[in-house]
Amino acid sequence: MANPNLANDAELSRQYRVLNQMITMHAILRDRYSRRALFLDIVLLSCSVIFAVTTFAKDDLFVRIGLKAGGIRFILEMASVFAFLAAVISLRIDWKGRSAAHREAVRMLTDTISRYREKASANNRWQIGSKPILVNTYWKTMDSIPPIPDQKFVSLKGAHVRKVQLSTMLDKTPGCPIFILRIILMFNSIFDAIRNLGKKSDKDK
Repeated sequence: MANPNLANDAELSRQYRVLNQMITMHAILRDRYSRRALFLDIVLLSCSVIFAVTTFAKDDLFVRIGLKAGGIRFILEMASVFAFLAAVISLRIDWKGRSAAHREAVRMLTDTISRYREKASANNRWQIGSKPILVNTYWKTMDSIPPIPDQKFVSLKGAHVRKVQLSTMLDKTPGCPIFILRIILMFNSIFDAIRNLGKKSDKDK
């Protein structure tokens, strides 16, 4: 942990950017795990409905829709397999728990960055007396939230940078559809990458 008494405006600006980036990362993971947990819940609910229908419905109903006894047993067996797999995955991976942890991280990060904004002044400077408090709050928050997995860090950071760039582009052209801005951003980034790689190759010669 950095010494809070040695914090300067540049360090606080860096911490502010990190907080903003971490909010995006944890929000993405929160929503991702929430969607996966919802999918498992839908699978379990669907299997429960199938069990209920095949258990209490009369055989005449299935005959009318062209199902035979063997077909009903097959449906029950498949529903049992899917229900078992969904239950095991839900217990083993705990996507609901992960989503809740990242949701709490977003809340804590949002509260912390709000404190930075309250103490901010012009030109990315902060009140002198508030600097040690902000640094302590920053490290306390970072130590309390779940870490971002290394294998996901780069892609999540890219998502944050793209979000910032899209927001800037949208401010300049509010009437342009988002998907058009995404396409423009993608091609501009590809061209910039090609130019930078070309310049690097020329320097290496």
